[in-house]
Amino acid sequence: MKNPVWTSAIKTCADPQRARHFLDLLAATSAGTALQAASHEQARILAALFSGSQALSNLLVARPDWLSGLEPEVLKFPRRIQGLRSEVSRRLKPLLAAGDFGAALTRLREFKQREMLRIAGRDLARLAKLPEIIQEISDVADVCLDAVWQVCYRQLTGRHGQPWHQDAGGSWQPTAGCVLGMGKLGGQELNYSSDVDVIFAYSEEGSVFKEPPAKSKAPQPMLTNHQFFNRLAEAFIAEVSRMAPEGALYRIDLRLRPEGDAGPLSRSLAGYENYYAQWGQTWERMMLIKARGAAGDAALAAEFVELIQPFRYPRSINESVLSEVVVLKSRIENEVVKAGELERNVKLGRGGIREIEFMVQALQLLRAGRQPFLQGAQTLASLSKLVQYELLSADESSMLGEAYCFLRDVEHRLQMENNLQTHT
Repeated sequence: MKNPVWTSAIKTCADPQRARHFLDLLAATSAGTALQAASHEQARILAALFSGSQALSNLLVARPDWLSGLEPEVLKFPRRIQGLRSEVSRRLKPLLAAGDFGAALTRLREFKQREMLRIAGRDLARLAKLPEIIQEISDVADVCLDAVWQVCYRQLTGRHGQPWHQDAGGSWQPTAGCVLGMGKLGGQELNYSSDVDVIFAYSEEGSVFKEPPAKSKAPQPMLTNHQFFNRLAEAFIAEVSRMAPEGALYRIDLRLRPEGDAGPLSRSLAGYENYYAQWGQTWERMMLIKARGAAGDAALAAEFVELIQPFRYPRSINESVLSEVVVLKSRIENEVVKAGELERNVKLGRGGIREIEFMVQALQLLRAGRQPFLQGAQTLASLSKLVQYELLSADESSMLGEAYCFLRDVEHRLQMENNLQTHT
């Protein structure tokens, strides 16, 4: 394409040869006319995208109609989660009403791909800083996970009926369920190719009925609530991780649930309360620092967070907890990193992302029970709070914050290149 705007943009981008290659491919599509009329800023944004991500460049060439989502005015500001939810609701509502769940999930996957393309455009063109980027990626995940949860819930209740439980007065109440986000999902710090760490909860034990039960007489139950919410979790996991032509939504990691792979997929609030009170370990306290509602019933998620508050932020710490923190740190340091990667793995290597996260969470575990201001799931915000309580100096917090942003930025560039989960 002979155009001085594009000549200048390609000359000054990170990888001129690749940018020229993808520009020529995109110009041969229906986007060709729009590219001829591109402004200097739009050309700069697209050249940065072509240079920074082969996977996303191929996606744009395959979907040239998404070019409008990369206009400078569109990328200037982040999208808010309310707007994302409204768009998904509007797009999926008619399909769900018609019972076309397959088409609804296909449309959801396309929504996720288009939003990740938009966010990467903002990121690679340096139109937003790291905190804004990871918040947007996490908001997209929340919206997608909640939509899948609603679809799976509709399908399961259509087959088996609705879950119910009896309150203290003997009246039947609908039983709520939710997905709790942990790790980077819980901290709203996702990267471009994160696993999503989740656990599942429901409010009470009870039964599933085709018809609403009456106080005096309930119909024959179809399933127990435990069976229902385990099946719902299985359907949710299968759909979120399923590889479709539009790609999978997310890889799901379930290892943070009580008893790990040996434990049930879903538990009632009382089940979680009993487990953490009797068998909860130090690593679980630290893990739960990032717990928050990601999908399903928001009120139930808030109740779960309130329930675990004394466990994740204990007011007093005994010596056994201190020694367990030391053991956890040693285990992280000894975690298997491939030969030659100790200095190149930005997540697990020496001085990597996990070291910064661990330090913050360890200090929160030790102090945030007595100093609630220190409580919080986000690493960068917590680094600032630690200075105010003189647990870190201002210089230490600034150095760690800059290192965290740099390493996360490198991690993003590595992952968006070919849409792979890599940290090396």
